[in-house]
Amino acid sequence: MSEPAPLGSERALRIVADNKIHAAIHAGEFDNLPGLGKPSPLIDAPYDPFWWIRSKLRDEQLPADPRDGWAR
Repeated sequence: MSEPAPLGSERALRIVADNKIHAAIHAGEFDNLPGLGKPSPLIDAPYDPFWWIRSKLRDEQLPADPRDGWAR
């Protein structure tokens, strides 16, 4: 059985990640990202528990409703 990770490792990982994110922000790596200033369709849409099914159907260009032409 593996030994549990030391208690300080999660905190250290968090500090390293925060430092890398702040360095990237200061270097301008997050400037001019695609979609900057545009609303996110995932955030602004009402909650849909079947979002992933609808997304897959849309990606495959299939109708989302069987009445729209699913083969039986």
